[in-house]
Amino acid sequence: MSRLRQIGLIAWRDFLQRARSRAFLVSMFIIVALVLGVGPLVAQETRTPEPYQIGVVGAVDPQLAAALTTAAAVFDRGVELVPFEDGAAAEAALDADDVDVVIEAGSVVWKSEPRLQLGAIVTAAFQTLHRNQAIADLGLSPDEAARLLAPPPPPSRSLHEPEPADVPKQIASYVGSILLYISILMFGQFVMMGVMEEKQSRVVEVVLSRTRPTMLLAGKVVGIGALGVVQLVVIGVAALLMANMVEIVDVDLAGLGVRVVLTVLFWYLLGYTLFAVMYAALGATISRQEDAQGVAMLPILLIVPGFFISIAALEDPNGALAYFGSLVPPFSAFVMPTRMTVTDVPAWEVGLSIVLIVAMIYAILRLGARIYQGSILRFGAKVRLRDAWKAGGE
Repeated sequence: MSRLRQIGLIAWRDFLQRARSRAFLVSMFIIVALVLGVGPLVAQETRTPEPYQIGVVGAVDPQLAAALTTAAAVFDRGVELVPFEDGAAAEAALDADDVDVVIEAGSVVWKSEPRLQLGAIVTAAFQTLHRNQAIADLGLSPDEAARLLAPPPPPSRSLHEPEPADVPKQIASYVGSILLYISILMFGQFVMMGVMEEKQSRVVEVVLSRTRPTMLLAGKVVGIGALGVVQLVVIGVAALLMANMVEIVDVDLAGLGVRVVLTVLFWYLLGYTLFAVMYAALGATISRQEDAQGVAMLPILLIVPGFFISIAALEDPNGALAYFGSLVPPFSAFVMPTRMTVTDVPAWEVGLSIVLIVAMIYAILRLGARIYQGSILRFGAKVRLRDAWKAGGE
């Protein structure tokens, strides 16, 4: 049997074993449901809100109507004035929720607690009316009143006009960073737990009677990594469906989502391969569940800083921390996709980052394969890395 066929069979076995697990299926369902649920919520928030219904007892004062409209425009809301002949009819409509507030003889009537935004609109409108009356009593011209109440601001200009897509890019990059962090952490630990469980049950002795340790290591990394790709693709498709539910002026959310999904997938493959070999090598040194937590902390010490640097890169993608973090592996697996999403990264920086992380992957593969080979058949107490390294060279 060829080596590629051996790796393929081992990868397929590990893929099916994890894909059929209840924990994976439940987590996948929950994540997809949350992603799809975000679409209607965002669409609800971005749609134009209904105008406030303001009841007015008696004839509608045109100045009050204009002041209310101007004050509501500050909050991107509209107002509709509903006239009533008497206060009793207006209060009955307020109690039935036909109007949001009632204005009667210069006073404001609420159903229960005042609503913050609507209260600010009504208050600002009355303050405008009182201010205009004071200006008229002082005999000031409109220009004099404007200079007194609203002095002109200093002239300002921007070297670069902000793009409407900047905020959606940051949000997409933030979500991508979280998915990348969770996927590498989760599927890397899947590899470690799979190695430890097979060693604990001594199934590995049967498998190694038919294949070499390096083939078994490669098959596990490929199989569980493929499951991670499937999960990211499913989540990405759900995110694209969600993006089609939301409309933001001058922003193609669906196109932006495709770019983020492809970027996250590419760097997931690099980051996962790097950390999965670490997890597999460390998993081969233990045979007991109680040792797993301490061993799993070693890769986490490298994963967590990369994630936090990627979050910092959202605000300053060209700063020194983000720049070096996007080049230096293993942090580059998290930071470079963030920079590529929120800003234009020169092609040579992306190429250098890929070369450096691939070089580190090769070094970790050589190191991890030797530790894995030297410790996978040693049962009982935890195997020290130095002893595993020596045994792997024999």
